[in-house]
Amino acid sequence: MSAGWRSILIGGLALLLVAACGGPIPTATPAPTPTPVPPDGEKVTFVTEDGVTLAGTLYPGGGDLAVVLAHQGVGQTTQSSWRAFAEVAAINGITAFPFNFRRDFCGPLDQGVLAAIRYLRSRGYTRIACVGASMGGTSCLKAALTEELLGVGAIGSNWSTGGGVSLSREELASLAMPKLFVTTDKDRFPAVPVSMKEMYAQAPDPKQFQEYSGSAQGTEIFSTQHRDELRTLLFEFLEQLR
Repeated sequence: MSAGWRSILIGGLALLLVAACGGPIPTATPAPTPTPVPPDGEKVTFVTEDGVTLAGTLYPGGGDLAVVLAHQGVGQTTQSSWRAFAEVAAINGITAFPFNFRRDFCGPLDQGVLAAIRYLRSRGYTRIACVGASMGGTSCLKAALTEELLGVGAIGSNWSTGGGVSLSREELASLAMPKLFVTTDKDRFPAVPVSMKEMYAQAPDPKQFQEYSGSAQGTEIFSTQHRDELRTLLFEFLEQLR
């Protein structure tokens, strides 16, 4: 018998003895699951109907659903406040498009959201939702009056906001698509929790409402203990639109 075969037989007998004595049989260590890498964001510019050039970042998700992400004006004043969520959304098959509002936040801010929606359409996306924080949320709701959207989300928003955007109760009552309203119970702007509850009450079904504890405003919730809850809530809202 060759030395090689002798080694194989000895090894096999050793395994049988271990099994017979009730000892553990060595198993192979499973390979670690690779961490998904978010797609590179594509820097783009687009122009509003009144001639203002805006900048955005397109995170392709590979599917047919895209979401415009509109930032707030207080504390987190650029599209960067949505970056982490946009990257994870793209990993999960949802194209995300955060953008910057016009620099001075003056003028009709909803024109920025409308232009972002139309830019996505120019890139071939036909199934589009819009989620915004504070002034971004109000602007998304306003834009939904004239653009066909699958769903709209507002986080820490008011009926009226800077930049000439104001939503009436009658206008909100006309929005038939799924809607999501989110706030904290002690938002540093006391009118916000009140407005969010009023909006939810006024809006027709289908609709959802979520209130978190704390004073964070809009996407600042992503920096609190509720960040994972908010991320999950937004994903579930968007998933139902697929």
